[in-house]
This record gives sequence, C-alpha cells and structure tokens, in this order.
Amino acid sequence: MNDIVRHSFFGELVHFASGGRLFQFPEQRPGFKFPVEEVDPLPDATVAPAESEKEKRLSEDADSSKGTTRRPEDTEAGKDANLVDWYGPDDPENPQNWSTGRKIFVMAQLCLLTTSLYMGASIYTPGVEQLVEDFHVSVVVASIPLCVYVFGYGIGQMLFAPLSEVPALGRNWVYLPTMFIFVVLQVPTALAKNIGSLIVLRFIAGFFSSPALSNGGASMGDILGPAYVPYGIATWAGAAVCGPVIGPLLGGVFTQVKDWRWAFWCLLWISGAAFIVLLFGLPETFGPTILSRRARRLRKITGNENLTTKAALEFASVPTSTMIQDNLIRPFIISFLEPGVLMLNIYTGFMYAVLYTWFEAFPIVFSGIYHFNSIQSGLAFCGLLVGCLISCAIYLYLIKYKVIPWLMAGHRPEILFKLAFFASPILPVSLIFFGWSATASAHWIAPIIASGLFVLGGFIVFQVLFNYLGMSYPRYLASVFAGNGLFRSGVAGAFPLFARQLFVKLGPSKFPIGFGSTVLAGIAAILAVLPFFFYHAGHIMRARSKYAN
Repeated sequence: MNDIVRHSFFGELVHFASGGRLFQFPEQRPGFKFPVEEVDPLPDATVAPAESEKEKRLSEDADSSKGTTRRPEDTEAGKDANLVDWYGPDDPENPQNWSTGRKIFVMAQLCLLTTSLYMGASIYTPGVEQLVEDFHVSVVVASIPLCVYVFGYGIGQMLFAPLSEVPALGRNWVYLPTMFIFVVLQVPTALAKNIGSLIVLRFIAGFFSSPALSNGGASMGDILGPAYVPYGIATWAGAAVCGPVIGPLLGGVFTQVKDWRWAFWCLLWISGAAFIVLLFGLPETFGPTILSRRARRLRKITGNENLTTKAALEFASVPTSTMIQDNLIRPFIISFLEPGVLMLNIYTGFMYAVLYTWFEAFPIVFSGIYHFNSIQSGLAFCGLLVGCLISCAIYLYLIKYKVIPWLMAGHRPEILFKLAFFASPILPVSLIFFGWSATASAHWIAPIIASGLFVLGGFIVFQVLFNYLGMSYPRYLASVFAGNGLFRSGVAGAFPLFARQLFVKLGPSKFPIGFGSTVLAGIAAILAVLPFFFYHAGHIMRARSKYAN
C-alpha cells in the first residue's frame, strides 16, 4: 500500500512538499547502489550522506556521475552524456516492467476515470422535460447542454493531449487537476438558475473532462507491451461507451425520485469518489515524466545540475512555432486534406452521432410509445451496454486469433478491414430494425435489441478504423487522433440539435421514428462500403500520401 500511495499524485505532492523526506524513492535512501550496467560504471557506487563523498562526486568528470547512463550513440554524436535512464531492462520503476496485477489495477482506474466523466454527457437527459418546465424553454434549447458538453471535450483534448506529453507534467498532472475542476463544477451546475448558466457550465465541464478521452489510450500504451496494447485500448474504449450509456440510467432514477438537479448531485458523488480513488491510487505512467523526476532527484543528490533525460532535451529543442504547428494546425490539415483520414473521420463521427441521437430518440420511443417512467426509460439503455460488452469480448477474441497472426505474417494494415466486413452491414440493418420496431403493436424489447446490435457492430468497426489510422500514420499519430476526436465530437454534438425534428417531422404517427431512422440507415449503408474500399485501395491512398507510413 505504501508503494501504491508513493507513486500516486498525492504521494508525489507529499514527497515534493516534504523536500524528499517522505515517500522516498530508492536512490534517496542511504546505501542505495545504482544498478548501472552501461559503459564505465563506477564500481560499487553508493549514495552516502557524507560531505566529503559529495565533494568527490562533484569533482569527478560529468560522464561518470552516479545515476547517469552513458550511451555510445550519445558520445559519438557529441551530446551531453549526463542522461538519466532506466536502471537496466528490469527497472521496477519502468511501467512496462510492472507486475500483471499492478497493470490491471491501473487499467481499472483508467476505466473508472473514463466512465465517471463520460456519463456526465447524458446523465441529465431523462430530466429534459422537467428542465423545459423549470426554465420555460423548448426541448431543442434544453438539449443544448448535452451538445456543448460534447463540443467541450472535443476542443479540450486539443490542449490537454499535447500537455500530457510534456516530460515535466506527464499524465497525472493533466488527469487529476482537470478532474478536480470537473467535480467542483457539478455544484454550480446543480444550482443553475437559468438555461444560459447551465449551458456555459456544461461546456466548461466537458472541456475539463476531455483528458480521459484524449489520453486514456495513451496511458494504456504506457504500461502495456506492443502485443497487448490493442487489448488495453479495446477495454478502455468499452469504458468510454459505458459512460454515456450508464448516465441515463442513473439520471432517470434521481430525476424520478427527486428532480433533474439531482442528476448532477449524483454525478458529483460518483466523479468525486473516483477522484479520491485516483488521487491515492493512480501512478504516473508516462515513462519520460518518471525519468524526468528521477533526474531532478539525482541532481539534488549528486549536485550535478547537468543531469537530464533524452526526452527533456528533445522537448527543449522544439521551437514553440513547431509545437503550435504540430498540435493545433496539423490535426486540421491531416483531417480535412488527407482523403483517407477524412473518410474514416466521417465514418467514426457518424457512429458517435447516432449514439448521441438516441438520447433524443429513446424518450420518444419508451416514454411516448411504451409509457415508461424515468427509471424504466433509463433501463432501456442497458441494451447498448450489453451490446458493448458482447462486442468487446468478440473483438478481444479476434485480436488474438485473427489480427495478431495477420500482422505477424506481414500483411498490410488494410487486412484489418476484414473484421469490418461483417460488422459494418450490421449498422444500417440495426437502424432499420430500431426505427420500424418502435411501435405500440410491437414489444418494447425489440428496439432495445436493435440498439444493442448497433453498438455490437459499431464498436468493432470503430476499433478497426482507429487501429488502421494508428498503423497507417505512426509519425503523426497525435495529430491524426486529435483531429479524429475533434471531428467526431463536433458531428456528435451537432446531431441532437435536430434529431428530435428528424424523427417527429418525418413520422409517421404509428412509427414515430421510422423514417428518421431510415435516413440514418441510408447514411450507414453508404458508409458501410468504406471497409471494402479501403481493403482494396487503402494501400494506394497511403502510397500517395506524404503523411502516411
């Protein structure tokens, strides 16, 4: 337990505030031996508190300073050799070397972080009718707080994703402070006096919830080896889907028992409890940040101010103009001017948009047709949850028995689209099923099954597209994913604004969402062609691209 707290955000704060006296790291303890196995290590080097030994260390050549790792390539390039690195391949501080149990513990916390923040998008939707009465606004206006929340976390990741790659900050200094702000914001949101203040507060909350979406997959990559990263990302993505699905369920309970404001009090309790767990239990996972803090400790111990890390040197050498280009401009260039990326962004954005469109369609179906109360309407979203869990299990199986053997055999990245051959047609079929089974003469379980089928197919398609983008554009991975996140958040945030009109205006009265769902199914059918197109022509598009691998 002491080791868990020492590596947490709380432990880091206490360690820093105490000047290194509390929650000490191995190299700060008397008698510690540096297990350096590189060139010219000092024999039996230990850290001793004696002033004479410190003076001796200060007088030695910088290349033999304790705790540094001199690498031949650095010497040949004429670089500063005072680079702090891992204490060998088995260094326990390296996240890649953590035990399986500890990695699972960290993964569970990342999933908790993601779910607790992303249920915030939809948790108030069961109380929209109450909000309409309290603030005397239309249903469309009452839906704006949902839309701006999605816009907020789409914009926020453009800032927080690159910040988490700064060696001096890392993941936790982005996760925890923003999560604390998110938790605090739920208080004024629950007490909002008018729709204007609610909209502004929801946008800010969405903005500060974005690190979970932008950095969750990266954190999985920090702790898992390359062969296991797809498993971690699939698990994290499942948690990201579960958040918006669980939100209406909890919101429905509190809306019916109390009122719509209690949905935000519920979100305060859940996100607050998650914050406490992460504050004391989530370790820093970004390797360059861990090494940066090690270098800071070693500078204090040895007095050698030249100690640094390779990542810190690389970061310091990048001009501000280049950072702005990479983080703010390049994502837009690749997203809109790269045809392959644009087409796949449209597909992922559409799937995301349908999910948020259902926050408008479900009340029409289950409250309007089947006369469910708020709690029962929330339970209707469980079909999405079941579909996500089944799809995640299927995808993990396919990774082990299909994806990894394909890639090990040397196939092109386009081989991934084989998985979408059966998954992409599920989307239009499930939308037709959902729209025309939602009628008083049919059982209420039918549209629930249809919604679960959509998530079952959509999750696999999304994972295929996401992994293909990562494998095809490895040099500009951050820009590609940042642009994709902003694109799909923008599309998803816009759809609820016209979703109700799409369903209500098209009708017909016996099938109130029939034609609206058919329109969405038509779009899904057109986009379902993309996996087949990319399977046959994706390598040609990559060959013509200046960004692709």
